[in-house]
Amino acid sequence: MLIALSSSPETPAGRQALKLADALAGAGHALTLCCLQDAALLGSDRASGAARAVLDRLLDRGARCLVLGEDLRLRGLRAGARTLTVDHAGLIAALTTDHDRIIGAL
Repeated sequence: MLIALSSSPETPAGRQALKLADALAGAGHALTLCCLQDAALLGSDRASGAARAVLDRLLDRGARCLVLGEDLRLRGLRAGARTLTVDHAGLIAALTTDHDRIIGAL
């Protein structure tokens, strides 16, 4: 299952999206988080402690975290150590292959 995130993890919508991802992973779903726009902060080396803790827990459960490289650059961020940076072609590939469900989380 792919969850497309677009809100900063510091916003109510971003925190809710992380709760959803945590619940789905806890229920045994294989997840890919795709961080776009302001959600690029989650996949960066500057994510807050609380957001980083949730992301680390998800990654330890086997989730993947993709972040659009252009969104990182536009915000002056660098990818975190456990984050995979993708370009637009990689994003399209992630959205169209290997996932039986895609969820958009504002």
